[in-house]
Amino acid sequence: MNQFILSIDQGTTSSRVVIYDKNFIVIDSLQKDVEQFFPKDGWVEHDAYSIWKDVKKLIKEILKKNNITSSQILSIGISNQRETTVLWDKTNGIPINRAIVWQDRRTNYICKKLRDQKLEKKVQKITGLVIDPYFSATKIKWILDNNPEAKRLMKENKLLFGTIDTWLLWNLTERKSHLTDITNASRTMLYDLENEEWSSEILRSLNIPKDILPEVTQNTYDFGSTNLFGDPIPIGGMAGDQQASAIGLSCFKKGQTKSTYGTGCFLLMNIGEKFKLSSNNLITSVAFKIGNEKMYCFEGSIFVAGSAIQWLRDKLFFFKDAKQTELLYSEAKSSENVVIVPALTGLGAPHWNPNARGAIFGLTRNTAIPEIVKATLDSLVFQTFDLINIMEKDSNIKINEIYVDGGMADNKKFIQSLSDILQIEIIKPSNVEASALGAAYLAYINFMSQKNNNQLAINMDKYNVKESIKLFPKIDKSSANSKLVKWKKAVSALISFHS
Repeated sequence: MNQFILSIDQGTTSSRVVIYDKNFIVIDSLQKDVEQFFPKDGWVEHDAYSIWKDVKKLIKEILKKNNITSSQILSIGISNQRETTVLWDKTNGIPINRAIVWQDRRTNYICKKLRDQKLEKKVQKITGLVIDPYFSATKIKWILDNNPEAKRLMKENKLLFGTIDTWLLWNLTERKSHLTDITNASRTMLYDLENEEWSSEILRSLNIPKDILPEVTQNTYDFGSTNLFGDPIPIGGMAGDQQASAIGLSCFKKGQTKSTYGTGCFLLMNIGEKFKLSSNNLITSVAFKIGNEKMYCFEGSIFVAGSAIQWLRDKLFFFKDAKQTELLYSEAKSSENVVIVPALTGLGAPHWNPNARGAIFGLTRNTAIPEIVKATLDSLVFQTFDLINIMEKDSNIKINEIYVDGGMADNKKFIQSLSDILQIEIIKPSNVEASALGAAYLAYINFMSQKNNNQLAINMDKYNVKESIKLFPKIDKSSANSKLVKWKKAVSALISFHS
């Protein structure tokens, strides 16, 4: 009987399920777009219940389509959009609020109060994070403060919190498992990374009750099982999407670096076994914990990447399919010097400016769609340069190559520009959906550990990246630097405008 691993990859713009064989070859993949809601400027919301229904439906469909029974699935892995916050009634399983998405900026005033209380250094020392609306903590507080149902359920001890991993797990296990993994916990701004516990001090400062929070586990764990698809299927692996991506790209060793270009862009470097804080506004998270091995990572976040391409497509109607951007990039006139700062939901690292909004510089009568498309893609390259520059300073590690994944990694013009500006080697794997793959790795590692009397080991050879493309710089460093000058001026002007 053939056996498989099933991976759930629940992202910001789509929910995807993937079936792999035991050699991690993709058997099939199905996905469903996630509807996004923007009720006010800076607000971004999802319907958590719809996300769960879509994931459940996708699993049923992919098993039926491939004539696979639940007994053939060795284990399920879960990868998820991080920080996105769901609170729900544990008696009926209904969310009390739309999920507040990681991109949401509504809690900036709460963050300002925390900064005014001089809590920045303390929060960073405990959680590895900067105080920002990005993370889950202030989203939880906002719901508790503004939703009467939350207050009622909290008094009756009927309220639960989870990021999307916890929400899906709770539903898959039919309300039995209220758990999260250490990578997702490390993105809440509530978790003590070194002591591996929820921080009572930060919970008190935000007036968040500890009993609504899930229990925290490592990434490979017996998370429970689901009986919703026939015979019980164990759930053995879970990680936030960017850490799952790093695992899928085999960034198991100190210094290995990857950059994911999905809805946002996330540059992550494995910094080893020691907890270390950034001096340049990067954030520190747990890269993974598997058995006794725990690694930390530096991360730089660009809030708008693929979502900028969606904006060009869906709001400005510049093209019908994102794949057209590669041709449009080629058609851009070299005489035009358009610079775009796509701060549609604020600026992430290293600026952490939630009030900034996007801008276009250098428009002329000759500017057309190709120039704006090229400038948008190049802006992501320039922002990646900024992140790599400070990451090398903080880690004292020279980055000579990065792995890239995510939908935008299929655009050859874009990743060549990345190599040109960064002046480093770019490695694109054969499977650019590395988050789903990383979740599958974790599920399989847990399955094998149970089979081998709980002896956990990462077989590096089995999880090596299957490369499809390696790219090297085609321009010299001085040419790259000249392109960066205008970018830096544009960012400075934008920050000054919104100060």
